Amino acid sequence: MEGLRTICDENDIVLIFDEVMTGFRLALGGAQEKLGVAADLVTYGKVIGAGMPVGAFGGKRGIMEVVAPLGNVYQAGTLSGNPIAMIAGYTLLSELKSNPALLQQLDAKTLYLKEGLEKVLREWGQAYSINHLGSMISVHFGANPVTDFASAAACDIERFKQFFHAMLKRGIYLPPSAYESWFLNNALSYEDLDTTIKAVEESLAEL
Repeated sequence: MEGLRTICDENDIVLIFDEVMTGFRLALGGAQEKLGVAADLVTYGKVIGAGMPVGAFGGKRGIMEVVAPLGNVYQAGTLSGNPIAMIAGYTLLSELKSNPALLQQLDAKTLYLKEGLEKVLREWGQAYSINHLGSMISVHFGANPVTDFASAAACDIERFKQFFHAMLKRGIYLPPSAYESWFLNNALSYEDLDTTIKAVEESLAEL
């Protein structure tokens, strides 16, 4: 990200961060805050409405001033400014701002899950990798680190399918794609996480 920021600065290019997954999850300031890299434009998905169907983008003043009503670029959407989504998003952001411990607790729970997964996967004895940042985590079956689409596609996708169904049979509904992150939420208790780790152990034994 630092390299992209440098390249964009040197070539007068707009750096856009897609914060659909990371916005208000990695930090109140999203990936920009977590990574210490400022974007020129940022996009958000339904997190901006606390899960309601809405999206948003924002950026530096010089860019946003070309958008109507100040500028000539017109942007509109069916749910733009929807009052229910807006009050939901406002409430979410107010809660996160007034209680920063929420994200710290969520990060701690995700780290707890990662450490539990590492233990049972090591004992399983087959090749794997775990990607983890903040409250986002994913498990891949294969010997190589997963850093992009090609390395993710090179993993054992069929084994992941078997793993997904073994976990589902035990009441744990993971994202059904090997390419998807697991997004934890703070409603999960440590007991829930222990149940998940146990289900992983049992599922691996079944593969």
